[in-house]
Amino acid sequence: MSADVLIGVYPPAELSVLHARRTTPAWPLAEAGLTLTHLGRGAVWLALRALGLRGGSRLAMPAYHCGSEVEAAHLAGLEVEFYRVDDQLRVDEDDLARVAAVTDAVYLISCFGFPTVARPSGSRVIEDAAHGLFSLHAGTPVGAGAEAAVFCPRKSLGTPDGGAVVVPAGRQIDVSEGRAPVRPMARSVASLVAARAAIARRRQLRARAARAIARMSRGDAAAREGTLTETVIGEWNLEVGDMEAAARAPSRLTAAVLGRVDGAAIRARRRRNYLRLRDELAELTLEPFRDLAEGTCPLYFPLLAGDRSRAIAALLARGVRPLEIWPVPHPILDRRRFPEPERARLSLLALPVHQALEDWHMDIVLAAVKDVLAKPSA
Repeated sequence: MSADVLIGVYPPAELSVLHARRTTPAWPLAEAGLTLTHLGRGAVWLALRALGLRGGSRLAMPAYHCGSEVEAAHLAGLEVEFYRVDDQLRVDEDDLARVAAVTDAVYLISCFGFPTVARPSGSRVIEDAAHGLFSLHAGTPVGAGAEAAVFCPRKSLGTPDGGAVVVPAGRQIDVSEGRAPVRPMARSVASLVAARAAIARRRQLRARAARAIARMSRGDAAAREGTLTETVIGEWNLEVGDMEAAARAPSRLTAAVLGRVDGAAIRARRRRNYLRLRDELAELTLEPFRDLAEGTCPLYFPLLAGDRSRAIAALLARGVRPLEIWPVPHPILDRRRFPEPERARLSLLALPVHQALEDWHMDIVLAAVKDVLAKPSA
């Protein structure tokens, strides 16, 4: 099956925002303590330094994670102590308190944009809101109460690169010299422009773009062959130089976009699209993600698939480009000791809800999911 559209999980290029009038961006993009980086892991690297965490320091981190944040801590020489996350991806607050009591700082992750409310008393907190740009909890921006907060605007805004770290005003951050390399950024921009064309209203334009992406994308080829996990994993076995490069300033295009985005409008559109999926697919996600609390700005819709590789290939053939969600933890985690997230690692995939998608795009996503995954009615 060959679709005439390709709807990806992350937003495509939104170059029209460059013509928008500069306004005061939503938190954290106007904070005095904000530092922009080339990549999200570079922001983690700077956050650790800003808090004075060096070789021999101990950091509490969740057993369910991406891996790049653990790699940053590992390369910084930190001793990582993991705390439990249950099979619904909820933090085990008792285990968190136990680990926090013997570590120098606690690393929290707000998965998929949903705020993590667990806060061990007396601990310094680094909040990873890479998925939670523009998310609120009880009216307060996610990350605002932490000693350091890490973001990844690239995942939320359709920019070619971009991480960010916020620390209290006055705390020193040593930024790596230089900017993101030009050639990879040019390729990234071309990919984002193609992704925009692949969801265009004009059928002929989007069909051509979808075919071009299908020919060029190594990830899509791996998804069709059922080897996506092996192809995309590679956030560890890095060197300090890789972290320093990730901590450089982002491309000038990224910096320009970040000064013009409308956080409230993005949050509203993502919520609307998420609720479209939630209302019909609630039984296919984990319990914490069946309710969308006021202010949450979801990055994507996490969906459980019994045979994820087959489901991703089938959805891709129908014009929906899902992603695996953190299928492999960092190698320093003892998976036998922390088995609870294994079902999520094996089964979760991400469905798109981003702000560039209109109602007709969400109709396509829903139809594809129902065709591939939904259980037949009794």
